[in-house]
Amino acid sequence: MTESHLGRRVPTPEKYSPELLHPIPRERVADTEDRIVHGLDHWRAYELSWLDAEGNPDVFIGELIFPADSPNMVESKSLKLYLAGLNQERFENSDQAAELIRTDLAACCGANPDVRIWGLTTYPDDCRLADFSLIDHHAVSAAGDGPDTSLLVTGANRVSDRKIRTELFRSICPVTGQPDWASVTIAYSGREIDEAGLLSYLCAYRSHAAWHERCAERAFHDIIRVCEPERLNLSMHFLRRGGLEINVYRSSNPVLPEDLMGRDARQ
Repeated sequence: MTESHLGRRVPTPEKYSPELLHPIPRERVADTEDRIVHGLDHWRAYELSWLDAEGNPDVFIGELIFPADSPNMVESKSLKLYLAGLNQERFENSDQAAELIRTDLAACCGANPDVRIWGLTTYPDDCRLADFSLIDHHAVSAAGDGPDTSLLVTGANRVSDRKIRTELFRSICPVTGQPDWASVTIAYSGREIDEAGLLSYLCAYRSHAAWHERCAERAFHDIIRVCEPERLNLSMHFLRRGGLEINVYRSSNPVLPEDLMGRDARQ
C-alpha cells in the first residue's frame, strides 16, 4: 500500500495499480459503557469504467459496502486513483471486475467488503430520505463552534419510531481543509429529543475536521450517551467528491444491506 495522496497532485494511472490503495486505521470513539455499535460504510462509485473482452469501453455504478468493524478505512482519493487505473483494463464480464476489486479492497481494509456492479439502467434506486421529517426550520445556536453535547436536550414525553433529518450538515476534511456536505437521518425511540438542540449540535460540526466515519460515530455515541434512546439509527449521506459518495450508517441494531437508502436529489 502506498502513502496517502490526499493534498498532493497525482497523475491519473494508466494501468491497474492496487498498490495505490491507502488504508486509514479506524479510531474508535471512547465509550465507558463499551456498547456494541452496528453499522456499514456504503460507498457509491460513479466514475467506474473498463473495457470489455473486445476492447469496447463501458461505464457502471459501483456499490462498495464495508463493515464498520473493519480494521481500516480506505482513503477516498487512493480509491479514486485505483478505480481510474481500471479504465484501460479488459474484463470478460462485470463479475470478474467485481471480484478483483473485492480482493484488493479486502487487502486494504482488513475485512471482506461487498462489491456490486450495476449498469446505468439497472441500478435499483430506492430513495427513502423523504420518509424522514425535515427539522431545518429551527433556529440554530453555536453553529460551527464544534460538537457540544450540552446542546442535546430531552423532554419528558416519549416517542416511538421518530424519524427526522437535516440537510445542513457540514464538516471539514482533516487533510485538505475542504468542506464535506451531508444529509443526516436519525430514527429513534425513547425520550423526545429537542429538535432545535439536536440541529444546533449537528450544525456545530460545520468547522470540525474529521473523517466522515468519525463524524457519524461521534454523533451516534454523543446522542446515545446524553439522550439515552431505547433505539437509535443514524446515517450520514455525504455528497460525492471525485466521483465517490460515502454513506455512513451506525445503529444500536444490526444494519443489513437491504436497509441502505438510495440517492436523493443532492446526490
